Amino acid sequence: MNLFLIAAFTAALSLPTPPAPAPAPASEWTQSGYGPGLTFYNPHENGLTPASVGTITKRWEIATHGAPECEVGREPLAGYGNIYTSDPGGIGAYDPATGSRRWHVGLERRGVTRMALSAGILTTLTYACDNQLSFLTAFRATTGARIWEIPLGAPTQDMIVDRGVVVVDTRPDFEASTVAHRLATGARLWKLFGTRGDGLLSAQGRILLRTEGEGSRAVDVRNGATIWRTPEDWYAVGSNPTGSRFYIGGRNGGLTAIDSANGNKIWESTWPSPSVTADDERVYLPRHRSVICLDARNGRRLWSVHLPDGAGQPVRAGALLYSSSGLDAALSIADARTGRELKGGMPSSQNYTPAVAGGRLFLTDGNRLRAYF
Repeated sequence: MNLFLIAAFTAALSLPTPPAPAPAPASEWTQSGYGPGLTFYNPHENGLTPASVGTITKRWEIATHGAPECEVGREPLAGYGNIYTSDPGGIGAYDPATGSRRWHVGLERRGVTRMALSAGILTTLTYACDNQLSFLTAFRATTGARIWEIPLGAPTQDMIVDRGVVVVDTRPDFEASTVAHRLATGARLWKLFGTRGDGLLSAQGRILLRTEGEGSRAVDVRNGATIWRTPEDWYAVGSNPTGSRFYIGGRNGGLTAIDSANGNKIWESTWPSPSVTADDERVYLPRHRSVICLDARNGRRLWSVHLPDGAGQPVRAGALLYSSSGLDAALSIADARTGRELKGGMPSSQNYTPAVAGGRLFLTDGNRLRAYF
């Protein structure tokens, strides 16, 4: 063989092998608002598309609570190959394809307030039916084995998990406080008195808290340290996918976008909203019997979708926008970019947010969980 060819061949063999492309992120739904930022947007969903959503049908249905009046059904979570939901007498993990139960944990005379999936752990915030106690509990997501449990000092209404930290907010009718625990062990990391999220979420590890009579401040989820303050009475109603923005409400104004790093205003609108759904380019908000789409660059109205009844929290997953309304009113499914309506019609509830993950749509009315695909 020619010496030049031998040298070239040897050099080619010595070149490093290009790394394999990273696998695409899984389509999951790990907290009540998709993730800790409460965007209600699953960017990794590609199983349900404008072309395929018209063919989905109901495949299974299960009960989400038992007979005691204090048991209340919650929206499901999707991750680690399971669907996690409240079920009669506790919580359970279910096969998303068949609805068959894989494990169950009994929570005697307790109701479920929040659930979250992170780092292989299912964290639950629950309340006792017979007194005012609340509990934080961590379970192995794959088996349901309990890792730790903490009785909380005050009735607690909200919870998020971010960066290995579990943060909870007290109920409005009790002394305001915000408390953080380590996800792995349950150990307390920090506690702030007199603060409340009124829409607890984390934008790039920043949480916006209100302090009565003292305005608002952003704190670091890891240690509770103040990042910036404002005299404005702000509370977060959502964030964008990158966490660079808080979308905020206030007592006397419409929806406002601010920089989560420093509190600077990006734009203000006249559209008041108790919640938003946000992708990188648009903001969707429920308003009476419609969902209104705003331009994320400037807050200007782009289009709206009319609903048969009062609008619930919309959800964006992939290229689709899912909007529930009323009690058992028809679900709206539309193109998330244009608002063009596609097939919908499944019974929905404005009080319970749809979850979309892994090519499946999950709907609940608080009594039954239904899966469509």
